[in-house]
Amino acid sequence: MLSREQYVQIRYLFTVEKLNSVQIGERLDIPERTVRSWWKLEEYPDRSKIARAKVTDDFTGRIKRMLDDYPKLTGTQVYQRLQRLGYRGSAATVRRYLGLVRPKSFRAFLTLEFEPGEAMQVDFGYCGYLRHGDKNIRLCVCAVVLCHSRLLYAEIIPGEKMEHTFSCLQNAVRFFGGVPRKIIVDNFKGAVLHHGRHGEVRFNPHFLDFSSHYGILPVACNVKAPYEKGIIENAIGYIKGNFISGSRFSGLEEARMALRSWLDNIANVRTHGTTRQRPVDLFEQAEKAALLPLNPHSFDCSRIESRTADSRCRVYCDGNQYSVPVRYAGLAVSLKITTDTVFIYHDNKLIATHIRSYGKGATVSDPRHYRLMLDERRTAAGQNLKSDFLALGRDAATMLRELEARFENLETHMKKIMLLTEIHGKNTVQNALMSAVENQVYGSDYVEYLIRLKTRPVENAMGLLHVSKGADNLNITLDKPNLDTYDIK
Repeated sequence: MLSREQYVQIRYLFTVEKLNSVQIGERLDIPERTVRSWWKLEEYPDRSKIARAKVTDDFTGRIKRMLDDYPKLTGTQVYQRLQRLGYRGSAATVRRYLGLVRPKSFRAFLTLEFEPGEAMQVDFGYCGYLRHGDKNIRLCVCAVVLCHSRLLYAEIIPGEKMEHTFSCLQNAVRFFGGVPRKIIVDNFKGAVLHHGRHGEVRFNPHFLDFSSHYGILPVACNVKAPYEKGIIENAIGYIKGNFISGSRFSGLEEARMALRSWLDNIANVRTHGTTRQRPVDLFEQAEKAALLPLNPHSFDCSRIESRTADSRCRVYCDGNQYSVPVRYAGLAVSLKITTDTVFIYHDNKLIATHIRSYGKGATVSDPRHYRLMLDERRTAAGQNLKSDFLALGRDAATMLRELEARFENLETHMKKIMLLTEIHGKNTVQNALMSAVENQVYGSDYVEYLIRLKTRPVENAMGLLHVSKGADNLNITLDKPNLDTYDIK
């Protein structure tokens, strides 16, 4: 199709300069046939007005009857039925055609008005991933807003687990300095276990405990009805667009501090688009006095779960492993999980405390938990060594007694003698022990010497020292030498 500029040039050359099609084509480098099809048009043709045949044209009547009978047929269902009637186009073409002919549905909503201190709304928003230590953790923002004044409180949390959610809610009512009469929530698992389209709401018992602790009436929105909590929906969008978008944080704590500063210096001091007042001003003027008194006692926001410690003395929690003392391997334990700590109990007794890891696949260990196992193994190994050594006979008991009295490295001597047993046999070592005790020489070196002397008597008879009357005879006392002879005069 020619451009609008080319069309104007053809019309000028044809009507003003009176050139023929050949001359115009040569002048504009356009085929003569194209010139003939354009030069008598009174106006430039609009693309939107050009009628084109569509593959659905032959099936419009059938599509209309389908929609009359079943108005909620999907594009895929209509496409499948048309295929059976000979349609050869694509499913996307059918969907585009249905978008043009199907009546648009429009829902009307009422503007919800709330009295001061009547309600607060809670919701979550996904915030991407953040580097925490050596792991990437998934972050979300938990936001709470007072419905009348629009005063906003929010925290960045590493997930929608119960302990994080309840801790954020508790911090929110402390921030407000009181509690409203209702708390309006979406159907997240920390608050709502089940909410059917035509049934009663079944709240999470822990959420009911929290609500009862602060004297708040819990209210759950209907399924797939986000407009019922539009105030907090708008607040989540505002946080994402004004705070999260374009921000980078080096860690979780930096992100939390930045959000607190943003709430105090931007979100709660701006002029709100609906109320036309600053949230802090409207809160002080109308809503603060209408809030119910705050319970002075804190609510226990921790999550309790049951686990069984494995053979490696570890328990699993949220994708990570935490160590327990050796004696609890294979036993049932209870985990009390807070926002930053994991407490492990057995029979209501605290057996381990760990700093919580927010990564995945981490192993959090306390070296003291394994030290007892290593000590027990060393003790058992020592007891086995002593038992095996005494099994060599009565002379071995005498040797052990003398070794205990003479040497600090008793275990080393015993291990060497037991190694000689593996090399030369039990009888050979027993004979060597008997000779050593008889000659009152004690130690693994003497036992080894005696064995070598018996196995190679000719080679060793003149080459090695043999003490026949006991090791005590080696304690020779000499007079103090006179060094005056060496003085130079």
